[in-house]
Amino acid sequence: MKANEAPEKIYFSGQQQWSNPFIGLMQKCADTDIEYTRTDAFIEKAVDYIANNMRCDGYTSQTKAKFIKSFKNYMKGE
Repeated sequence: MKANEAPEKIYFSGQQQWSNPFIGLMQKCADTDIEYTRTDAFIEKAVDYIANNMRCDGYTSQTKAKFIKSFKNYMKGE
């Protein structure tokens, strides 16, 4: 992780074991911890999967690129 960059995932305790329950951790400590993933990290991971696993039989690479761009915009709510 680079300086001033948010981690890809953070975890919050499912139990009130800290004085401040809103302190997030970068490692899962218990099965009851709640995991949050950065939206942009989630979208990029989904786009990578689609780009590497989408078959384009009969379609051009421009069609695939257009679909991926449309998917990213949809996931962002645009």
